[in-house]
Amino acid sequence: MLNCMSKPNPMKYLITLSLLLACFCLRAQDSIKTLRTTGGTISLKGGMIPKTDTNQVYYDEKGKALRHYQYDKILRTGEYRLVPSSDRSLPQKMVITKLSEEEINRFNALIRESTKINTPYVYEGKKLDLAPLTAFYEQNKMENKVILQIYWYAGCSTCTEKFAEISAFVKELGDPKDLLILAITTDDNDVAVKKLKEQPLRNAELISSGRAVSDAYQFTRYPVYIVSDKNQIIKYAVVGSSRLTIPDLKTAVKAALGK
Repeated sequence: MLNCMSKPNPMKYLITLSLLLACFCLRAQDSIKTLRTTGGTISLKGGMIPKTDTNQVYYDEKGKALRHYQYDKILRTGEYRLVPSSDRSLPQKMVITKLSEEEINRFNALIRESTKINTPYVYEGKKLDLAPLTAFYEQNKMENKVILQIYWYAGCSTCTEKFAEISAFVKELGDPKDLLILAITTDDNDVAVKKLKEQPLRNAELISSGRAVSDAYQFTRYPVYIVSDKNQIIKYAVVGSSRLTIPDLKTAVKAALGK
């Protein structure tokens, strides 16, 4: 459903929706996705989300036809969008055009706003309540540590596909002793351990059967990423996965570590 002040333009809606789905790569394991746009709010239930048509052909600004494997990589950069061809005889022809710097910044801001967590329990600037974690992990081991919490489960491919990139980042940092990584999953220990053998998460402390932690913080979608500094102030808190999620996570961790 599109809520806006004026009568919606179908073509504008199509372009906006295509741009959001292609450029945001915003994914979270839930039944309803809400995308906020400058024109209103689009709420998409699972059955409403269009499946990727890998046979679809789009064109670059020079008129060259691009197959799915080509334009998918381009659109995922977040620097391009789809617009109808200026050739009115080809109304279905969509062209990939580069966004201006202003447009990129505007859509980046929209992505960050759409993914950040802002609840009474977790939000940037709030002191992290360690109580839900202490039932599973010793509090003295969390003191004076930068804590990266990653909420996931084995059946969520979006949750685990970034483990390799996060692991490479931790290695690049030199495996800092003052960085505590908590991999918190609703899965039981056997399922979680098996998945982490397939897709390791470097230096992570596993908290399995951790539904109580998620419930305490009222997380209902995954993945969730939270970074808190050594004073336990939350510096980064997002749900889902966009092209900005891991780069912003890296920035937050580095800042908290003073690197």
